[in-house]
Amino acid sequence: TGMNLPAPVISSKNWLRLHFTSDGNHRQKGFSAQYQVKKQMELKSRGVKLMPSKDNNQKTSVLTQVGVSQGHNMCPDPGIPERGKRIGNDFRLGSSIQFTCNEGYDLQGSKSITCKRVSDIIVAWSDHRPVCRARMCDMYLRGPSGVITSPNYPVQYDNNAYCVWVITALNPAKVIKLTFEEFELERGYDTLTVGDGGQVGDQKTVLYVLTGTTVPDLIVSTHHQMWLLFQTDSVSNLLGFKATYEEIDQGSCGDPGIPAYGRREGSTFRHGDSLKFECQPAFELKGQKTITCQKSSQWSAQKPVCVFSCFFNFTTPSGIVLSPNYPEEYGSSLHCVWLIIAKPESRIHLAFNDFDVEPQFDFLAVKDGGTAESPVLGTFSGNQIPSSLTSSGHVARLEFQTDHSMEKRGFNITFTTFRHNECPDPGVPVNGKRFGDSLQLGSSVSFLCDEGFIRTHGSETITCILKEGNVVWNNAVLRCEAPCGGHLTSPSGTILSPGWPGFYKDSLSCAWVIEAQPGYPIKITFDRFKTEVNYDTLEVRDGRSYSSPLIGVYDGTQVPQFLISTSNYLYLLFTTDKSHSDIGFQIRYETVKLQSDHCLDPGIPVNGQRHGNDFYVGALVTFSCDSGYTLSDSEALECEPNFQWSRPLPSCEALCGGYIRGSSGTILSPGFPDFYPNNLNCTWTIETSHGKG
Repeated sequence: TGMNLPAPVISSKNWLRLHFTSDGNHRQKGFSAQYQVKKQMELKSRGVKLMPSKDNNQKTSVLTQVGVSQGHNMCPDPGIPERGKRIGNDFRLGSSIQFTCNEGYDLQGSKSITCKRVSDIIVAWSDHRPVCRARMCDMYLRGPSGVITSPNYPVQYDNNAYCVWVITALNPAKVIKLTFEEFELERGYDTLTVGDGGQVGDQKTVLYVLTGTTVPDLIVSTHHQMWLLFQTDSVSNLLGFKATYEEIDQGSCGDPGIPAYGRREGSTFRHGDSLKFECQPAFELKGQKTITCQKSSQWSAQKPVCVFSCFFNFTTPSGIVLSPNYPEEYGSSLHCVWLIIAKPESRIHLAFNDFDVEPQFDFLAVKDGGTAESPVLGTFSGNQIPSSLTSSGHVARLEFQTDHSMEKRGFNITFTTFRHNECPDPGVPVNGKRFGDSLQLGSSVSFLCDEGFIRTHGSETITCILKEGNVVWNNAVLRCEAPCGGHLTSPSGTILSPGWPGFYKDSLSCAWVIEAQPGYPIKITFDRFKTEVNYDTLEVRDGRSYSSPLIGVYDGTQVPQFLISTSNYLYLLFTTDKSHSDIGFQIRYETVKLQSDHCLDPGIPVNGQRHGNDFYVGALVTFSCDSGYTLSDSEALECEPNFQWSRPLPSCEALCGGYIRGSSGTILSPGFPDFYPNNLNCTWTIETSHGKG
């Protein structure tokens, strides 16, 4: 990883496996590698992986570095890590050398490498030379509150990390409370040690040594300081952790919180205080029912959790059925049974909100009655969300069985009860509205998608009918989604990125054409806009097609407040790559009526200013940019006799490189204040008057 060219890799067998992984964060140029298979006496059929090269001369030089010459029994000089030291200067076959780093730097890679024979005629080092990296995570923090995360969070933390945090309360009479939101470390090998006071590493002051993937309970110091030491090994890194700290009064254990689906008696957390917990119906308490704040400022036990019971009889008119421990893994070798018992004149409707169980081996059976022999309405496995089910009577039985291995997330099911001459409540569509509340036989319910959304499934009107002896809706409920493109001709409306209000999807190419009546320009206003910088872009063009004049390409968060076309068409194209999406955009459009004596307000560029506030026919409006930005089009906008501007609003851009004159100024990285693009090579030349520097 990183940017240093690795040493050649030589396989010990007749195959070699390369595994490339990347996160969802930054992009780099990547790598180019060549491989050769040497036969017979050359390399005894052992594969050789060569680093990037353009010709055979480079190949030879790389091979020579690992000693390809016959009889060569010495490895090449591995060098000395920058900001580090090497112990040993013997590079002969069988010898080893060690590496250390200067104070304040951590070693990444192997501490020791050995010169080994990898074939009859080749010797090479057992690993690459390590690098010394500056510690990025040693911090001295002061209250009253703050956040601590593992390096790179929420991306995987680094190998061989050694991070220290010391938290000091602003008020020496107070102590530190540490609460974890996320925690995921390699169990047994990567650890977070939490200690009392300010002496890092003092074993006498250690409060906890944390590892694994269980989120720890809160931790409270007994002094006004607390220290944390995060250490990782050289392999297998995970998500890491996120914790918040705050000052609290001495003599307190801090608020441990209330379990999900639970209740708590007690609201004071001083030494000697006790808290009692209980769970809602259908949930079982796992852990201690009562915990006490001890003089060490730690609770006598962790806060208990409420786990959905494996056996329960529901008698309420509505509720939820969860797999045990949902949404965490449900456990092995389960055989759970739930009965839903409605009033005798009612039936039961089951709607599946989430479903993920091990295919073929773990399954949920829904039965039309209260006994194990009742008719089966459906048996479900895998991760496809089942369609809703309706019982014929007033009792339904759910049986969940799992084997001894491979646990999944489980399921979340909503149940409602309704009378025999009623249809089940269809609910309200996401991103839509519902009209009508009667569920009686013969009644109808209508739905309408919110502005910006269209129907992608189901019907806008459903009617409760009698079909084959059952009272059911005659159509599926409406589903409303933001479309990928379209031809819009209404006088006003909303354009949403597909997936709104969630994140947009990957690999999109969505084109919208907005058409107004001839002679009416179109105004678009950006209410929300946030995309992946440089990779997910919205192009706006002044016309009806991709060949129309470009008004601007927008990404990140930098968009003007509004844009106005010069014709009765606007073309918008939204494209995304295969990774890392964001919230997207919400854009309002409207056709605007031309004034009888002047042009419309053309707007002001982001990071710029407008000069001129007269919009009568023949008036000129010019623009300038804030320091460090360059205007995309310096020509003035003129209000023409048809009461439209001669050209679209220009934009202010931070360019890659340039020639700068003047006594002072600003240089911005391209794309500022958003992220700069990859693969840049920008040069700025600054010229001042003779005799000045």
